[in-house]
Amino acid sequence: MDYRQARTQAGFWLEYAALRVVVALLSLLGVDRASAFMGRIWRWVARFNPRHARADQHLALAMPELTSAQRNGILLDMWENLGRTFAEGLLLPDIVGHPERIAMSEQLAEDIKAIGVGGAVFCSLHQGNWELLAVGSAHVGKSLVGVYRPLKNPLSEAYFRSRRETAYPAGLVAAGTSSVLRMRSLARGGAAIAMMADLPDGNGIVSPFFGHPALLSKLPVTLARRLGLPLVVAHCLRVDGARFRIDGKRLELPNTDDPEADVEQATLALHATFETWIRDEPGQWMWATRKWPKLGL
Repeated sequence: MDYRQARTQAGFWLEYAALRVVVALLSLLGVDRASAFMGRIWRWVARFNPRHARADQHLALAMPELTSAQRNGILLDMWENLGRTFAEGLLLPDIVGHPERIAMSEQLAEDIKAIGVGGAVFCSLHQGNWELLAVGSAHVGKSLVGVYRPLKNPLSEAYFRSRRETAYPAGLVAAGTSSVLRMRSLARGGAAIAMMADLPDGNGIVSPFFGHPALLSKLPVTLARRLGLPLVVAHCLRVDGARFRIDGKRLELPNTDDPEADVEQATLALHATFETWIRDEPGQWMWATRKWPKLGL
């Protein structure tokens, strides 16, 4: 092992040790206090991050009717929500063990139960605490296979994965070059695949989002339409500290002789739903993501 490799390995161990210390300290606080504590820190510190200015540009672009003060309040709420979500992610096993923290609308629960044992595609957006959608679905009898981006640090990755698996008893798929094929295989085999669909996707379609050209992911719709599977769109909103409500619906997919047109039509309907949800709770969506790249934002 050369010097560079040794330094990288040492960095991995230090990062992992720091992670375990943070988790231990948050565990001592408990979910409610840890969530509130991290939320307050992020609300204060994150405003100095360069991403804050980008998020403000995005919010001004999407909702020009807001004043500067209103945008600032929304963005501070956003950072607090993300800080809370970070802490809750580290304490995910503790939340999984307390299902009373998560309520689900009766209609969505019925839609999920109606799917039965067959395969399905679930998708959501980075709003509220998106990880907990899997927890809520499992509580009504439908365990999800989660798609996630692995960490570069193998020590931290193994630790995070072991904790995340408590919310995804059906398994996890690491995003990568072969992940789409893996998801397709699992869905054909009867698994329910969960993925996020609000991030910009260079393989998606370009269409207005909040009135401006954006890169819209079509992956969940493509999987569901081509495999003939139900598509469920849902979000998990924070309603009171570390307590949440999940709502959503089954999105009906067109089925004509033109599958590409069907995918595009349903993708637009999916993102129209996202836009409505974001407008209703703008302080819980992740505004810093580069959703409108053609505008340089």
